[in-house]
Amino acid sequence: TQEEKQAQGDTINELVALQKDIVIRPLSGYFVKNTIKQNDSIVCWVINNPKEMQQVFGMAKTVNNVIDTVDFNSQLLTALTLRISSLVQKIELISSKQEGSTVEVHFKIYDEEPTVKSFSMAAAWLGAIPKTPEVKTVKFYNGDKLIQSVDVGLLEEVMKEDSTLKKY
Repeated sequence: TQEEKQAQGDTINELVALQKDIVIRPLSGYFVKNTIKQNDSIVCWVINNPKEMQQVFGMAKTVNNVIDTVDFNSQLLTALTLRISSLVQKIELISSKQEGSTVEVHFKIYDEEPTVKSFSMAAAWLGAIPKTPEVKTVKFYNGDKLIQSVDVGLLEEVMKEDSTLKKY
């Protein structure tokens, strides 16, 4: 009947309203500091203050590049880092969306390509997302495989309880 079709349409519209694209601004000009010891092959970060960002990432300033900045009053820093390697590693953002209170960030990770570098480093991808009250969780994916889910709501509580660096 027409009423059933209308009810189905309303349900679909509600689902679409809950899911929306989220704008992530990729950041360039940063590297993972060598003081960060990373045992896992992939570590996911959600950082909400400049002090923590400075503890994890250093600026890679050259003559020609521009260091992107984060406005922590209105943005959160999302980052994904790989273990230190002398092999070529690459992290590519594929898609991002917000579904209700969860932001999903999907990457394609090319790690350990056969080209060997003359030095070792940890590949990193950094991006700024809007800081809004409705975002409670950021989920990081390699393709469709969940790497880690980080609870944004606990970040401030964790930072208040313990002033040492926290990674998720």
